[in-house]
Amino acid sequence: MENKFIDSIDEFQSINNILDKIFVSHSALPNQVFHKDFKDYLFEEFDYSMTEYFWFKITELAKTTNNDFIIMAVLNPSPLNYYFKEFGYFNCAKLKVDISSIQYMDMLNYSPEDSPADSIFINSYTVVWASPSMKWGIWAERDKGVCVVAFNEKMLKNSLISIFNEWRLIDSTVTDWIGLNYNNFTIPLEVKDKLFMNYNK
Repeated sequence: MENKFIDSIDEFQSINNILDKIFVSHSALPNQVFHKDFKDYLFEEFDYSMTEYFWFKITELAKTTNNDFIIMAVLNPSPLNYYFKEFGYFNCAKLKVDISSIQYMDMLNYSPEDSPADSIFINSYTVVWASPSMKWGIWAERDKGVCVVAFNEKMLKNSLISIFNEWRLIDSTVTDWIGLNYNNFTIPLEVKDKLFMNYNK
């Protein structure tokens, strides 16, 4: 399993170059986490991204957009300063679209030897999934309890919307999900306002 994670600095940097064209990697919700070419945002709960059903959906998306693999990478904790330094490989992988949902779950649950708490399933605060052709990206934050997909503006979202029929435009349900992670289970007004400003497009 470890051999499926990236352990080459050069390959990691190549993947990172793609991610940096889709995501504002140093950002976090409610700020904008996508570059300006990516719009048409839809939301789901964070825990959904850690399920077999999520894998079914994003492989369908990848096939529709003519990609034979999907990039999955953890941005926090740091893939370079923490994960590679401690374990000799990155919490980042190129997942072929023909792997099973069980294999996807195995990837999420795999942990370095003697460090079971460092699996992606347990130790991931910001995770992304991306099209290598840069047609779409998904950003997920455990601390906010949500994930959000965005599409390259040149794409026709209507041709993909059926894949995301359970995802939501930014609305009160989405902000309620996020509010569960705050004191009194209430999203601060400034966070809510910024979410609508950045993702109601």
